[in-house]
Amino acid sequence: MGRKRKRIVRTKPIPTLPTVFDCPICGTTNSINIDINRKIRTAVIFCGKCKIQTTKPVRPIEERVDVFGDWLDALVEESEQDQEPPISTEGSNITE
Repeated sequence: MGRKRKRIVRTKPIPTLPTVFDCPICGTTNSINIDINRKIRTAVIFCGKCKIQTTKPVRPIEERVDVFGDWLDALVEESEQDQEPPISTEGSNITE
């Protein structure tokens, strides 16, 4: 008689959230660090290459990924507003 073989249980590794990010301003990879102070509910976003530093208020449940995403959205919104041409209130005065 043969013995009963043990079944091998393979578990998949749990994916982790990133803690460092790429800088959208200078383009350096893995240079953005985010420090969250939960007591005063603020986050400091800092790039080690271009030395940009921003402070942002956070909710208690936000993680580093959420803070980076919100900051990135704000940068994109800000750059889109800068690129829009000014709307003139005067009519066109084209004479022939």
